[in-house]
Amino acid sequence: MGVSKWLLLMSLLSLSACKWDVPVLGSEALPEGVKTEIVEFQRNGGAQCPGNPGVTAENMQCASVKVSYPKVLGEANPAAVDAINQFVLSQLVEFSDEQGKQATSLEELASMFIADYQKTPSPLSSWELERTVTVVFGAGHLITLNFTENGYTGGAHPFGGQRYFVFDTTTGKQVTLADLLTPGYESALNVAAEKAFREARNIAPDANLETEGFWFENNVFSVNTNFGLQADGMVFAFNPYEVAPYVMGPTEFTVPYEDISDVIGADSLLAALR
Repeated sequence: MGVSKWLLLMSLLSLSACKWDVPVLGSEALPEGVKTEIVEFQRNGGAQCPGNPGVTAENMQCASVKVSYPKVLGEANPAAVDAINQFVLSQLVEFSDEQGKQATSLEELASMFIADYQKTPSPLSSWELERTVTVVFGAGHLITLNFTENGYTGGAHPFGGQRYFVFDTTTGKQVTLADLLTPGYESALNVAAEKAFREARNIAPDANLETEGFWFENNVFSVNTNFGLQADGMVFAFNPYEVAPYVMGPTEFTVPYEDISDVIGADSLLAALR
């Protein structure tokens, strides 16, 4: 079977009844001067795919690939826009076959995924791969994209996960926590984030995280780099298996800007959101 690199970075997720919901884009989510157009892509392949004579939900044997993403448009900074679009596409086509060949386009991604399915001896079910990118927030020159993947390639459970990415629309560069917060921000951010994490998980302030089923290095809470920006704070996501067993599922929580105001400098790109 082929490999999705950005999914592997999310710890080889395997979700059972869970499926990541795609955030809804509002018109207010785009920075000034930036527009998007949605690109849809879908391919099917296999002996018995939808639309073929006699194919029903019960006897369907088909591999399907479905991709949806926003193509960013903006005449003011064409180089920056191109950089963001190239990054988005590079993430969407992340896939390699057993020989290590990398997909370089959506067509190639679909062909390789379908080929993997067709090599499977006597498949008992269909395969599917769905990747969706949405704009979840934009303000000033910053835009947050959410990458969601869901799929099934046989076995006991489907798989899925999500990643956030923040970009500066004037440069096209990905924005990191260090770009947004003052030097030495880690301690203050982790304190505020742990509070939000515990609230999201209904964990008492004095409860031991390890006892509650979570694993952090030395049993000390720490954020990851899977973050995005919202109007009211920074959103962080831990995918399944990242800090807890599969049965505990994913965790998403928001750290209010007011709780980390001490590490948001006056010249920070976040200053206007405080």
